[in-house]
Amino acid sequence: MMQGFVSGRYWCAVSALALMVGWGGQAWAMPVAAHEIVGMSRDGSVYLDRQMAYENNDYVVTYRLVSTANGTSVTIEFPPGANNPYIAGMSPDGSVLAGVYYTDSGPKAFIWKNGQLTFSSTLSSFLNVAGVSNNGIVAGTQFDPSSSNALIWQDGRFTPAPHDGPVTSTSAAAISLDGSTVVGEVTSSGDNGHYHAMVWKLADQSVFNIDTLYDRSSAEFVSRDGSVVAGEGTHFGQDDQDEYRVFRWSMLGGMRDIGTLGDSGQYMSLSAMSDDGSVLVGTGGVQSGADHAYRYVAPAQPNGTGELTDLGTLGGQNSYARNVSADGRYVVGYAQNAENVDRGFRWSEATGMQSIEQWLSAAGVTYNYATVDAEFISDDGNVVTGLTDEGNIYVARVGAVSGIIDEAKFFPTVVQAASTSVQNNVGNANTIMFGAQGNPMRNLLTEGQRSVWGTVDGGYDNSDLSEGGLALGEFGFGYGIAEGVTARFSVGGTYSNQDLDAGGSVRQRGYYLSPEVSTHLGSDVYLTLGGYLGRSSIDTARGYLNGSSQDYSNGSTHADTWGAKIRFDWLNAANIGATDITPYAGLSYARTKVDGYTETGGSFPVSYDETKDHSTVLRIGADFVHPLTDTVRLLAKAEADYQFEKHAATTSGTLIGLNDFSIAGQDLKQLWVRGGLGAEFDAGGGTASLMVNATTEGQDPTVWVRANYTVKF
Repeated sequence: MMQGFVSGRYWCAVSALALMVGWGGQAWAMPVAAHEIVGMSRDGSVYLDRQMAYENNDYVVTYRLVSTANGTSVTIEFPPGANNPYIAGMSPDGSVLAGVYYTDSGPKAFIWKNGQLTFSSTLSSFLNVAGVSNNGIVAGTQFDPSSSNALIWQDGRFTPAPHDGPVTSTSAAAISLDGSTVVGEVTSSGDNGHYHAMVWKLADQSVFNIDTLYDRSSAEFVSRDGSVVAGEGTHFGQDDQDEYRVFRWSMLGGMRDIGTLGDSGQYMSLSAMSDDGSVLVGTGGVQSGADHAYRYVAPAQPNGTGELTDLGTLGGQNSYARNVSADGRYVVGYAQNAENVDRGFRWSEATGMQSIEQWLSAAGVTYNYATVDAEFISDDGNVVTGLTDEGNIYVARVGAVSGIIDEAKFFPTVVQAASTSVQNNVGNANTIMFGAQGNPMRNLLTEGQRSVWGTVDGGYDNSDLSEGGLALGEFGFGYGIAEGVTARFSVGGTYSNQDLDAGGSVRQRGYYLSPEVSTHLGSDVYLTLGGYLGRSSIDTARGYLNGSSQDYSNGSTHADTWGAKIRFDWLNAANIGATDITPYAGLSYARTKVDGYTETGGSFPVSYDETKDHSTVLRIGADFVHPLTDTVRLLAKAEADYQFEKHAATTSGTLIGLNDFSIAGQDLKQLWVRGGLGAEFDAGGGTASLMVNATTEGQDPTVWVRANYTVKF
């Protein structure tokens, strides 16, 4: 459950370098780049990640809204000149964010919604955003040099809290989910500048001080309907020995101190509150001097006595509560184990305090890394997110589908299976049009002449996503329509079996039809136009880590691909040392559509949306023919290739049982070179040829062999 925003206790360093900063004469290490989770949607589907990077003697702050299913993210973009952005509010569904950033002309408040930023230029001073309600009302505080004013921002308009009578200043800390109530602090004349817990009812614009117990207090949380408020209060003591307390307030019961875990001198702090305000969680001091997480359950009757429970530890000295589920049944945080090492925990009355690892183990999930914190929990208590001891963000869940995902390791598997399926079909079209059919000048026919041929290609491909074998075979018929005009038509089949880098495989079987015509333009220049139409069936076995266990989810689908090419050959444009050289230039376009499908099996199956992708490739090269004897000729090819597209298609779908996702396509290698070496010889009334082709890293197969036998008659 997201109860406002809490700062992550751990900053995950993503660089081994550290900046040494002086502090009170001592040196301490500040990470050059770090990130922390600062919010999560109530259903556990997305979280807000803040990253700080040290660049040019200053910190650059970046916010990302990240899917818990696969790690794909949306970066919150700010306009040029925006500095020090701070997002302090997030709607329960994660679709609306609110905060403030600074420009040379002053601070600007913003709302982010549906990928757009809405700005206000009316601020004359600092604005702190406190929260966002279900209906998009933003609560915050505007600070002037001498006072502060709580306000709401709705439909682009600010409405300040009324400062009537003795009220001199107000500030906002939270807004109820129904948008009816803002809570925070109020200062009145005669209070010697001491602030007290405040409730602001928006319906009648009433602001009142609810503090009846403390010398100073602050309201920090409010229930869904605004009827219950919780916060912290202070009793002033001598010699700076103030006592820090936690309170709960309701209209009927008034303000009540929830008590302490030790004697009256021990402090209490508040971290979160359940939706209806009946459960509070936080951390309090115990008589041993340690800190323990607690859970407080309010009494059923306004004048009853509540129940305060010490949640204990994982065997060590300290524990700290971070959040609570919507119904108050589950608490998460971090605690020390018997070795005094921090571990994330989840607590319930049924299980007591369990480390996240113990919680997962009880559900049959194995793992090979440890958690150091549990920061947020979904409404139903089944999804927990936090940080691992490696500094990565994890998503753990127990229920109908159980497991733990390290986002840095899981989401690439979704892309690998989908992109391999798509790119294989686009690549097959290009390999056929410029591979199996890559030398039209060796199959020119005179008027009325015919030819038949068979071609087999077999090869190996190793890309950023997968590696494995591929093969194709085709039969074709050619006819000399007129002098200088040759038509060809081929029918073929394809097969590939690619092992995915993360485990599993993608296997494809298909067939294609391909027409082609070459015509003489004059001066030994030929134009070749060709087409391609193919259909394939695809079987996937996507491998991924569920904790430390290798898991697989399987799927089946179909793909339809079409393509076209245009090619110019200058036949025997040069002859060097008896070697005929035919330069050429070609352009191909291939487009494929992979039908949507749903995986089965495994702990984290995915339902993929239909995916479409295309490629446009420019090829410039030369074919070489050198006679060795009257019946044997040496063949060679050199080619440079450029693909115009920079990125593969976006992968979208649903992680079953969790949420939708959309993952940007991988970066593509746009430039590569190809070389080929082989021979042809006359045999049995026809011509046989064999050529070995190899490419640098690109969109063509890494290496393949083309074998052909053609008979002209």
